[in-house]
Amino acid sequence: MIRARLAEAVPDDGVHGEERPGRIGTSGRRWLVDPISGTADFVRGRPTYSVDLALEGALAVSAMPALGITMAAGRGMGCRVFRAGHEEIARVSTQDSLDLARVCLHGRRKPALERGEVADNAQSLLHLITGEVDAVIAAGTGLDEFDLACLPVLVEEAGGRVTMVEEDVVLASNAVLHNAFLDLLVARPGVEPGTSGS
Repeated sequence: MIRARLAEAVPDDGVHGEERPGRIGTSGRRWLVDPISGTADFVRGRPTYSVDLALEGALAVSAMPALGITMAAGRGMGCRVFRAGHEEIARVSTQDSLDLARVCLHGRRKPALERGEVADNAQSLLHLITGEVDAVIAAGTGLDEFDLACLPVLVEEAGGRVTMVEEDVVLASNAVLHNAFLDLLVARPGVEPGTSGS
């Protein structure tokens, strides 16, 4: 359905999907389509999977249909969250203390954090852009362009920052604590599961 709608609306744009071959466009613009982001959650019947659509570097929409939540952002247009018939402006937190920071951790190489509190990671992107957590760190998760397609636009338009620390390590956080978290990640690289601190 997404591909059909894009073909009607922007026939000259390229489309690259995770499940099907891409369509090369002539406009210089490319859409990334991930019909199920969070496949493991979907297979296990958890409602936290999403359908992600991004116009590279410009627009991002991440919908969680089972929860009735959609996150959307555009460069220079801000970030919004739509749920229960309401629209809210999304803004990251202003937390400036590492010791009080709430962090969501993902992946096989979770970093050992000696400061801050590890938070539930079930809806980490939503919680980051609405200020409920202060940082999200994914390490050793086999990140690809589909995993990262929506992240920078959503987070940065909500006032945060995103950095690829290593090939498979990404940090997304509020702007205030971003450099401090980067320093922690450089000083304490990813470790095996079960050794992450609080």
